Amino acid sequence: MIEFKQIRDESTLYEISQMAAAYFKREDQSTKVAESLEFEAIKRSLAYEESVVFGALDNQKCIGFIWAKFDNKDNEVKVYNLFVSESYRNNKIAAKLKKKLETWAIDKGASSIVSTVHAQNKSMLHINESMGYETEKYIMRKHLF
Repeated sequence: MIEFKQIRDESTLYEISQMAAAYFKREDQSTKVAESLEFEAIKRSLAYEESVVFGALDNQKCIGFIWAKFDNKDNEVKVYNLFVSESYRNNKIAAKLKKKLETWAIDKGASSIVSTVHAQNKSMLHINESMGYETEKYIMRKHLF
């Protein structure tokens, strides 16, 4: 059975940074550098911002997470990162992580949650829309080389 809980321990946070680095690292970065950068970013965020990490754990192994911060100035929660391991996708894990975050955001007094989704990520777009998220803007990019 998958357990959803707030993550604070460094070993699970490092496991999360490994997952994020494997998926989000730039091509010119080594995996170790990407993992270290992600781990430090998460630790700093938890130490110096009003942020949270929720994990989805299957037998104590992290298989998904959501990392976000509460922005007092805008009175909203901003999602930094959401990831679910490929073999666990299509099991409503992302939606359950987002629900945990919604509860946390309400407890903080946030008026909204902001989440960025790649245009090609149709399943995440569908999850967000089914949970009441609305598209506010499109970000377009032109590669020059």
